[in-house]
Amino acid sequence: MADFTPFLNAATGLRHHELPVVKSVPVPRALLFVGNSLFFFNNGVHRMLRQLMAQTPGAPKFRTNMVAINGASLSWHDVESYFRPNAISSYAINANNEVVFRDPEEKLWDSLILMDSTQGPIHPVLGPQFKAAAARNAAICSAHGAQPIFYITWAYRNRPEMTELLADAIISAANENGAIAVPTGLAWALALEWDPNLPLYMEDNRHPTPAGTYLQACVIAASLFGVRATDIGTDNGIDPAVARVLRESAQETVDRFFG
Repeated sequence: MADFTPFLNAATGLRHHELPVVKSVPVPRALLFVGNSLFFFNNGVHRMLRQLMAQTPGAPKFRTNMVAINGASLSWHDVESYFRPNAISSYAINANNEVVFRDPEEKLWDSLILMDSTQGPIHPVLGPQFKAAAARNAAICSAHGAQPIFYITWAYRNRPEMTELLADAIISAANENGAIAVPTGLAWALALEWDPNLPLYMEDNRHPTPAGTYLQACVIAASLFGVRATDIGTDNGIDPAVARVLRESAQETVDRFFG
């Protein structure tokens, strides 16, 4: 859309109207990703996050897993069931093929990142369903002593106007439920503003390339884990020049959004 002019927030310079109420949360020690294919492409953003944090000096230790359903809205997920004992992440198999069981006294999850489909929060039919699912699942998290974290997704490549619509809908849901919103979609737009040729999209104009997943992990690290994206110590197979721009745009977005 050559004639599209994005709205820029006067306080942050990013593409949103709503401002976040919650600007920081306790660092996750046990983080579950709940979403769809935007999370599971490229072997999973949770794995990318682990790899980046392992190469970042001073990054905190944490464990993570993911429940993702292709094409899923948040309402498709049975979030209550993800807190079942002896289920998700109840054990791991180490390099010696030994089963290592999680301490049953340890809290299963202290944080859940909740993501809807790209259309869900802004679709005239699905929008109310998203708001209801956001409230219901935030309450489930709180009942289990876990913090809900909402996730701002990015616009389709051929529909840049979706950036601010998604950001506003998801920030609003986060504010209504006393939760933080991770500004990935805003960082995505800022990175493309800096360099429109960044290879963030697959050919379908929706899903992330490895570079897109790298950007996701950088924003999550900077938003939730108290590390600066610019200090991340690995390009993780991404072209070094591209990775540098992604780290810088992630940190710039986080600084502006939460500052």
